[in-house]
Amino acid sequence: MSDEEILLDVDSDEYTLGQIMQMVNKYQDEHPEMEVFLDGDRRAIVGRRIVR
Repeated sequence: MSDEEILLDVDSDEYTLGQIMQMVNKYQDEHPEMEVFLDGDRRAIVGRRIVR
């Protein structure tokens, strides 16, 4: 079972890179319990739970 969650699929021409990076920052602020990053292979913004 994967501990990663796709937060937003960005596999379209709908978003600019700047918009995508703003969304990554927004998700990082909204989900401090997760490591949020842009996964280029999946073309998605992904969140991974931080295990402490």
